[in-house]
Amino acid sequence: MSLQATRLRLNASFEKTIPTSHPYIANYMAHKADLGGQGNALRIVVEARKGTIYDQHYLEVLQKISDEIYLMPGVDRPFMKSLWTANTRWVAVTEEGLDGNTVMGDSYDGSPAALAEVRANVERSGEIGQIVAGDAKSSIVFVPLLDVNPKTGQALDYGELGRQVESLRAKYDSDAVALHVTGFAKVMGDLIEGLRQVLVFFAVALVICAGVLWGYTRCVRSTALVVACSLVAVDWQFGLLALLGYALDPYSVLVPFLVFAIGMSHGAQKMNGIMQDIG
Repeated sequence: MSLQATRLRLNASFEKTIPTSHPYIANYMAHKADLGGQGNALRIVVEARKGTIYDQHYLEVLQKISDEIYLMPGVDRPFMKSLWTANTRWVAVTEEGLDGNTVMGDSYDGSPAALAEVRANVERSGEIGQIVAGDAKSSIVFVPLLDVNPKTGQALDYGELGRQVESLRAKYDSDAVALHVTGFAKVMGDLIEGLRQVLVFFAVALVICAGVLWGYTRCVRSTALVVACSLVAVDWQFGLLALLGYALDPYSVLVPFLVFAIGMSHGAQKMNGIMQDIG
C-alpha cells in the first residue's frame, strides 16, 4: 500500500463538481460532442494598462499569448477564441452581397491604417461585450479544455496547466499589459498548489495529536501504537485510491484528515479503557 501511495496523483475533475444527475446537466452530457467549448474553459483577460487594445505593442503581445496557449496540452483548439484566431470574423452586407474576413486580417502590419481597420472589424464583428471589453481596454482569450489530454490519453493535469498559465503570466505581465485568469481549471490549479501546504498542516496536526495523547497516557509505547495504527489507515486509503485509479483532488483532501482523526479518537478511547482496567 505504501508503494502504491507513492503513485497517487493530485488532480481534479470538472464533472465531479457539477450535478450530473440534474436534467439540464444530463442533457448537456448527452450532447457534449455537439457543444464543443461550452463547458470547462479558461478565460484569460489581457488588459491594456495604458490606452486601448488598438495598439501595436498590445496586439503583438496578445498574438504571442494566443499562440502559446494554442499549443498547451489539453486545449480544445478548434473552439479556442481570441482576436488572433481564425474563428473570430466579421460579416457585412455590401452592394455586392455578403462580405467578411478575420478580424485581424491577412494584411495587418501594425500601421495606424491597419489599427483603424482592426477597430472597424471589431465593431462589426459583434465581439464587443463577448471577447472585447466595452471600453476597449481589454480582450479575452477564451480557452475551452478537454477532459482528457489527447497526446497522453490521461486526464488533464490541472496542476501542470495552472503552472503553465502562471509562467505565461510571469512572462508577459508588464507595465503595459496585465493578465487576469478565471475558470475552474485555474481554481483547481491554485488549490493543487496549496495542497503542499495542507500536507505541512497534516504533519503539524500529527505532532500535536501525538503530544496530547502522550500527555494523557504518559506512555510512549501506547502513544506510538495509536499514532502508527492511525497512519496505517491513511496509508491504506492512499494506496487503495492509487490502485483503483483515482486521484486525490482538492475537495477530497480532508478525508485523510478525518480518517487519521477518527483513528486517533478511537485509539485514545481504547487506551482509556485499558487504563481504567489497569486502575
